Amino acid sequence: MGADVAAELLDVHRRHARKSVLSGAGFEDGSRTTVGASRKGRIWSHRRDRVDQLAAWCKMIGAKLLDETLDPDEVLKGTLEAKTITTRPAAMPITVDWPEEIYTTSEMLWSLIIGETEYPLNELDLKLISPSIDGPLTFKLISDGDEAELELELFEDQEGPNYRFVVHGGRSVQVRRGERAEADEAVEFFYDNPPVIWFSDGSALEGNQFIPLKSTHPPYDAGKIQAWDWTGVDIRKESQGEHREADSVQAKVIRTLNKGKYTMIIDDDGKGEAADIVAVTLIGDLPVPSSIDVEFYHCKYSQQAEPGQRIDDLYEVCGQAQKSVSWLSSAEKRTDVFTHLLRREARRQEAGQTSRYQKGDGELLLTIREMSRLCPVSFKIYVVQPGLSKNVELHISGLMVSRWKCAVGVSSAAHACDFEVVAAH
Repeated sequence: MGADVAAELLDVHRRHARKSVLSGAGFEDGSRTTVGASRKGRIWSHRRDRVDQLAAWCKMIGAKLLDETLDPDEVLKGTLEAKTITTRPAAMPITVDWPEEIYTTSEMLWSLIIGETEYPLNELDLKLISPSIDGPLTFKLISDGDEAELELELFEDQEGPNYRFVVHGGRSVQVRRGERAEADEAVEFFYDNPPVIWFSDGSALEGNQFIPLKSTHPPYDAGKIQAWDWTGVDIRKESQGEHREADSVQAKVIRTLNKGKYTMIIDDDGKGEAADIVAVTLIGDLPVPSSIDVEFYHCKYSQQAEPGQRIDDLYEVCGQAQKSVSWLSSAEKRTDVFTHLLRREARRQEAGQTSRYQKGDGELLLTIREMSRLCPVSFKIYVVQPGLSKNVELHISGLMVSRWKCAVGVSSAAHACDFEVVAAH
């Protein structure tokens, strides 16, 4: 069992082997669930219940097994399968993301050491370097003060398909989990826990495991594109910066949000951001809200002064939006996003810089974090790109944006998550 089984089996073993276990995780009636089955007919779920709850679960599973209207082929037709490759896919990479091992634990456990300096994960970004359809797969580990460049190399050796990560420039790069843990060399850590490279067609690459989609999703619904008036804004200037420059894209978004009824608005711009701007709304009474709504705004400047149909203006920002889905992976991660915001504000204050809070304060954010342990938390993700005109046909960009609509949609039933684009008029 496990993703590395195939690599350990000799050819002679493979010829006499067959798949014996199928397992997965998903959502049922809005709650997270797991299920597994063996070839011999054993069925299980990773749960901790009372005996009466076990009996109820067995009856539910039994009813499904006896339901002849359920077609197993229909259930499994969209199941993704990884392919071991030795050459990179001929597709456009749009983002690189942290490995699952990092996302399934608290953000504050992780740090990276570049040279002699250690950086917490919430102050670091992964960013592709000069992405192209057929060029090398290189990316940066980047902080506000330093960066290190790595490359994923695919090859075949005597044992079969393989891969490695190479640090360029002779830099020392290490990964640490926990304050007292001994740091691992980044190339070794990433070999065991490869970062995920996402491509514009929705496929993904982890090490040398390539995961293509089995179906093509329809173009992004242009009706969900909101056209804003960007008069007085330099759409080629993204960040408002320390001086809160009013003619920037981010400042325009914050002014627009301030006209709404948001409980908090936070400028999270910078390396390691959850989004450029995070807006939070408490639904119901403040002492006991019925739910917490979180909106992520990922902003990107336009490469040209006039809006149009430039797919390059969308690649990176849609990749940033894709990363936001990780905050929905568990109840703990949905609370962790508020811890992330609190820690980044504390570091901003320690540096003597202006506050990230555009509306609300730290005491309110701390209260919201504690409420999130008990209240449902929903997410809505916006891409803000004034370089895109709603008045042009989205023949090319529609194919690419549809992937992010799909990725967020997977979680929408459980987390009321949605995805929209803010563009030029």
